[in-house]
Amino acid sequence: MKSKTNRSLAVKFMEANHFVKSIIIHNNNKTAYFPDIKKEKKLFFNRIITQHKKSVPDSHLLLYTQKEYIYLYKKNQTIYICECTSDISVSQVKMEFNIFIEDSNKQGKFPKFLISFFDR
Repeated sequence: MKSKTNRSLAVKFMEANHFVKSIIIHNNNKTAYFPDIKKEKKLFFNRIITQHKKSVPDSHLLLYTQKEYIYLYKKNQTIYICECTSDISVSQVKMEFNIFIEDSNKQGKFPKFLISFFDR
């Protein structure tokens, strides 16, 4: 039951921000997708994660197409990815997603969520 409650943090963030298409979180060699995405997209994100694992903590990456932004942030050993529509500014995406990550970590709920999700 805890996992279901804590999982809602990502869902609530997506509901509060119309521009968010998906959230991907990678920790301890496991990846969670919100909502679940197609296999082709998972392969794409897994390649990005593999490359970004080599980067230093607190590094950022922004991929931009005409239809979407993909904002990636590595904090400690966790990689957070936010896939968004391009109808919003890059700075807004970065600000909102960074607030989500920081607030979640300050509350202590997000690390518990990661542990409960990845230890299944």
